[in-house]
Amino acid sequence: MTEKTRRRDLMKPVQLVGLSLLCGVFAGAVTLIGTGAFTQDVMRSVANGTYGAIPPWNLAFIVTGGIFIVALLILSILILAVDPADFTKPHDRPVLYDEEAPGTEGDESADKGTSGE
Repeated sequence: MTEKTRRRDLMKPVQLVGLSLLCGVFAGAVTLIGTGAFTQDVMRSVANGTYGAIPPWNLAFIVTGGIFIVALLILSILILAVDPADFTKPHDRPVLYDEEAPGTEGDESADKGTSGE
């Protein structure tokens, strides 16, 4: 077995698809509730239950599919932005700081000042 971390180990494809599906189902449920798919007026009359000539259930399926695809693409791109070698490396300092902060040992530019001469 190798000690290298692979990109696939960061997030398995089933986890990626499952998280995207969860985002899509959540957006579909919010769409159903927001369009009033469960109200009495919608269940009695089809004309009152449309949202821009689309019934609420059809609109929820469209939103669910769209959000699923968008979440899948965004999560995939974010995983590609992570270097697997840096994932296993321990960080003892804040991540956004430079490698060597001014005023630390071995940094001679902090002792000289910024006169530029």
